[in-house]
Amino acid sequence: MEIVRYTYKQLYSVFNHPALRRIGRWILPFRVWIIVCVHAGLFIMSYLYSFFVFNNGVLDGDAKELLALTIVPLTLIRMAVFAYHDLYQGLWRYVSFEDLLNIIRASIISTLIFSVFGIIWEPLRIPDTLYILDFTSCVFFVGGIRFIVRNIRENFVQQRPVKDYKRVVLIGPMDKVQPMVKEFVSSPKSHYRPVAIVDPEKEDHLYPVRLNDIPVYTFQEIKDRQGRFGTLKAMVFCWPNATRKKMDAVIEDLKEFQVPFKTLSPVEDILSGKVSINDIREVEIDDLLERPPVQIEMDRIRAYLNDKIILVTGAGGSIGSELCRQITYFKPKLLVLIERSENSLYDLKLEFRKKFPQVPLKAIISSINDYPGLSILLKKLNVDVVFHAAAYKHVPLMEEAPVESSYNNIIGTHNIVKASLESGVKRFVMVSTDKAVNPSNIMGATKRVAEMVVQSYNHSNRTRFMTVRFGNVLGSAGSVIPIFKKQIQDGGPITVTHQDVERFFMTIPESVQLILQAGCMGRGGEIFVLDMGQPIKILELAKKLIMLSGKRPYEDIDIEFIGMRPGEKMYEELFNTGEVYIDTTHTQIKVARSEDVERGFVESQVEEIQTLISRHDDEGLCSKFKEIVPGYTCVSKERQRA
Repeated sequence: MEIVRYTYKQLYSVFNHPALRRIGRWILPFRVWIIVCVHAGLFIMSYLYSFFVFNNGVLDGDAKELLALTIVPLTLIRMAVFAYHDLYQGLWRYVSFEDLLNIIRASIISTLIFSVFGIIWEPLRIPDTLYILDFTSCVFFVGGIRFIVRNIRENFVQQRPVKDYKRVVLIGPMDKVQPMVKEFVSSPKSHYRPVAIVDPEKEDHLYPVRLNDIPVYTFQEIKDRQGRFGTLKAMVFCWPNATRKKMDAVIEDLKEFQVPFKTLSPVEDILSGKVSINDIREVEIDDLLERPPVQIEMDRIRAYLNDKIILVTGAGGSIGSELCRQITYFKPKLLVLIERSENSLYDLKLEFRKKFPQVPLKAIISSINDYPGLSILLKKLNVDVVFHAAAYKHVPLMEEAPVESSYNNIIGTHNIVKASLESGVKRFVMVSTDKAVNPSNIMGATKRVAEMVVQSYNHSNRTRFMTVRFGNVLGSAGSVIPIFKKQIQDGGPITVTHQDVERFFMTIPESVQLILQAGCMGRGGEIFVLDMGQPIKILELAKKLIMLSGKRPYEDIDIEFIGMRPGEKMYEELFNTGEVYIDTTHTQIKVARSEDVERGFVESQVEEIQTLISRHDDEGLCSKFKEIVPGYTCVSKERQRA
């Protein structure tokens, strides 16, 4: 038995050689032999066909003799050359133009090799015309059978009943749409079936144009054929380089179809397998913001974040959580999350364990109102950079709660600023808002005082204190877009305060990128104002969201005007009275320059605010804000009495 086991091991080691394994993987599959036999038959058929055509369908004695002498050598040469080009191993249902080029290449090479044999040995020589006929028929037979199989597979052998597919119209230039059409049609996992293509660059022609057997129309042509495509599920943008104005124009042009507008990921991501062809998402408002893409200086940001201990307050919020996600790409030494909401912090911690397991993380339930705890924490961890994103932000709620708003936004900011200075933090960046500019509400007034606190502490040489100011953030918790979407989902109406209300908007990712950029630019004491483009009317946002969902404003979804809420402004501003803006080296960032704020003055005002908070004196807080924040008018109580 020992001899048997030894012999078995020896044989196994021989047959387990890598070269033999590669040969075995090619020889063993039964499918390969079928493909080889089919190709041999196709080579023979193409050569016979060429012979019959060349001899006008009549084979005399000499022709028969030449055919019998040459058919086997030519077939063997073809089989060897096609094997060398891996043409027996492709899946015919996915045949492409590249496969056809490979077939042509193999046919030319095999024909040339056979002609060389004919030159060397005269009996194998055939007429020159026959070489051309044989090459042509070989490409026709071998390539044709592949495309027939693909066509049958795509049109007759379905993975699911045709009725289960979602009918869609694709929008984009033909060169951008073509790879998507191929994926939609050939992918067995696709749930969608394109029924038409709208090419914005197509000109009117007298003759029809088709792409992968799908009709291509102009905007006018497809509108003239409305109703011929059955029940459409979506209009899908396959147009990655489209400007926001072009997308906006398309939505306006095709809104009468009353179907939702969606968009696809870039074709590179789909073809590489990063996302599926079924990952069609809704077109969002931020896709339609006309703004140049954010450009950030990765090297400069990496220099002050890489291998540093970074603390983020309000880490569970919309801005704070995205800030933490983007910080992970710069490989911090430790990322400290401060959040008072237990559920938000727990969810964020689970997300980071899954997506960023390599990033050292410390998630702490705490509040910026706990100064002793903050001071101990920052000193213990030796924090290098602080991003202060914790704040109360909802204007109507804060109008009814001046005490809580002041306690969190002012006292909390004072706590984290003081603790940062004492513990030797190198950089401190506070996230502020355009509502702090000439404020007309409690939230804006408290954020303006918080800005003053941060500025006043910058005179120390130990810590650089900076503030970043921007407007509404699209998609953040409690912002206008999620509210509008919920109202559309419920069938309307959408509620807008006033038809002329305008706001500045940014997306969450770009706002965070510019916060990081401002943090590396600051020398201390600056208020960085981020360029958000032109303000947008809230009414126009509402109309666009309705159209994106496949509805018609005022017809399918009504829009109601409910009047301005306490503390709201018709228009937001970016600079306070007395502030001037200064350009920076970054085209999307400016600095608001104002008179220096003395720390002694701010400290005394914060003490008075603390006293008013402890007394729960709403009116006293409003009076204090009128005193220290130029232009502020307390209106909430007056409106309540009215």
